[in-house]
Amino acid sequence: MARVSRIDTDIDDAYVRCRSYSHAWDEYFPIDLDPPVYGWRLSLRCTRCATERHDNLGFNGQLLNRRYIYPEGYSTRGITRTQFREALYVKLRAKLEASAAIGADSPIPKRRRKAAV
Repeated sequence: MARVSRIDTDIDDAYVRCRSYSHAWDEYFPIDLDPPVYGWRLSLRCTRCATERHDNLGFNGQLLNRRYIYPEGYSTRGITRTQFREALYVKLRAKLEASAAIGADSPIPKRRRKAAV
């Protein structure tokens, strides 16, 4: 199992969530981008971290190219998704324990005994 050792503690919680869960995309219509030379553009923005994704699509729906624009401080190299999940677990641990969302050490559930009537 990977250990979280290289994640900066100053990384925004939204960035850690997006790196763990993937982005929460929503459509938007940028006014500051030039129109595509061919086809049409589908622009999406993450509602958590504001990352932008711009897809240029052909008129029959094929993906011609894709480009991401990341907010400052988002990009981190060499850190795996597993490490981001572990960092998120550390941030959410108290809430997880309070809601009984943390399992036992053993992944095999114990059989419940029937109560005597």
